[in-house]
Amino acid sequence: MSVADLMVRGAPEEPQITLAPDLWLARVRGNTTFGGPGFTVDSELGLTNYEAEFNGELSIAWGGFFRVMATGWTFSTSANATATQAGIFGNAVIGVGETTSSSFNAAGAGGEFDVTLFQPFADQVTPWSARVRNEKNTAEDGRYKADLRVKGIGAVRWYSASLSVTNLTNATSGSWSMDAVMPGIGGGVELDLDLRGRVPWVDSLSLEASGGTGSNFINEQYYTFIRASLSINFTPNIACSFGYRLEDFKLANGSATFDGGVQGLFVGALIRF
Repeated sequence: MSVADLMVRGAPEEPQITLAPDLWLARVRGNTTFGGPGFTVDSELGLTNYEAEFNGELSIAWGGFFRVMATGWTFSTSANATATQAGIFGNAVIGVGETTSSSFNAAGAGGEFDVTLFQPFADQVTPWSARVRNEKNTAEDGRYKADLRVKGIGAVRWYSASLSVTNLTNATSGSWSMDAVMPGIGGGVELDLDLRGRVPWVDSLSLEASGGTGSNFINEQYYTFIRASLSINFTPNIACSFGYRLEDFKLANGSATFDGGVQGLFVGALIRF
């Protein structure tokens, strides 16, 4: 849905589509075990690099209160390191001072259903309330001067990760690969500010903060997601966005575990039609 549609009195009933491709500067942090004492993947295995990765969202909104969204991302990094801790990772036997080579890959995808539960500046404050014109918040062109929305989120997410570790000193190696599908719930806040005619080249400003958590209640697997963004809307249909994204999750299959996540800043575009 375009920002102008959201800010105008009585949002249209027709579905509005938003495409949001992002460049995500992300890194992995977390702990893993695989048949022995645990390793910290970032400090002890040397996987500390920030990588430029892809994240994308496609959403459809209608009626001013409802939105469905599909999201997906990928991440990959590798590094060599000198072991500071002795241990076992699958068939890899690692001693202090030996050289390891590690590679980590992860991906995520999911769907969300968002419902705006409360929008105090709008003509219609809740999905179940009557529409009453809010004169104080209406500009001459019929748009809202500001629009604040509090939403609830229902989500389902798929996470996949793999890690391989090779001891280059003694030529032993081990690897695991896991994935899981988990439902979840969350919430968020969105704020739009009408700047047309007050700031050159800017139609409006949008801020969003949302998050959620979920689990499939198998092997203590869970996930938490957080995203926060600032979008500068040059027109009602074109914007650039900046923000932070965290995808934190635990995967376990009995012999291996990963408890950590991928996080970092992103920059991207919003295309609405």
